[in-house]
Amino acid sequence: MAVYAVGDIQGCYIPLKNLLKQVDFNPAVDVLWCVGDLVNRGPDSLNTLRFLKELDDACICVLGNHDLHLLELASGASSYRRDTLEQVLDADDCDDLIRWLRHRPILHHDANLSWTMVHAGLHPAWSLAKAKKRAVKIEMQLQGKHWKEFCHQLHHVKFPVSEPKKGDPSRLLFAAAVFTRTRYCNSDGIFNWDVRTGESSDNKDRPWFRHKQLNWRAETHVVYGHWAAKGLVDDQPHVLGLDTGCVWGNPLTLAKLKKGGKFDIVAQVMP
Repeated sequence: MAVYAVGDIQGCYIPLKNLLKQVDFNPAVDVLWCVGDLVNRGPDSLNTLRFLKELDDACICVLGNHDLHLLELASGASSYRRDTLEQVLDADDCDDLIRWLRHRPILHHDANLSWTMVHAGLHPAWSLAKAKKRAVKIEMQLQGKHWKEFCHQLHHVKFPVSEPKKGDPSRLLFAAAVFTRTRYCNSDGIFNWDVRTGESSDNKDRPWFRHKQLNWRAETHVVYGHWAAKGLVDDQPHVLGLDTGCVWGNPLTLAKLKKGGKFDIVAQVMP
């Protein structure tokens, strides 16, 4: 059995199939971890979702910001100029795909491997246990009967830059942003949601995984995506960043995850 992790797919269905073919991926014995952003901007979000759904237990996908955006559209929110999600929303099996997507996790942890998967990042001040609790609360909202209302909130909110106090209704929205949008934050737990591609102009900002105090670091290693501008991040002892920007004309990257936070980059394909 092999556990593979793939970077942001974003509807790049053919590169995904070619990537798995390179390693002779066998869903009867192997497992594919997808770091989120399964859909949008790329050419074939519909077949990407159908394929991953059909893999069943051989595939574990966490939700990214583009996946949440698809749920927002399915709940009645307005689209953005560069969206390529119409084929999903117009498909005969749209309801089944949306239901499947709503039941994907926000965080996945494998204690045996000592790997945790999220789309974008973790709060430096969170322990692994705290991160799990935050993730479960978001998952409960997305899987519950009021999921559309929650998605409307995600679509319209201006995310807090620091964690609100317990009992504040925006606390869950902040957690969703941490898991699916994080790039930069400072040592005081202030998150910068504005920087998308370049470097932060605030000299207090650091990439979320490069702070000296990371409460989760002793408990797990983290595989993530979301940050195509950074490319492959494989030079850190505690994280592996796999978004190499396939949707922007760069490779789609596949890693083989091993016990103790070890990994091998085993395949890359161009779109």
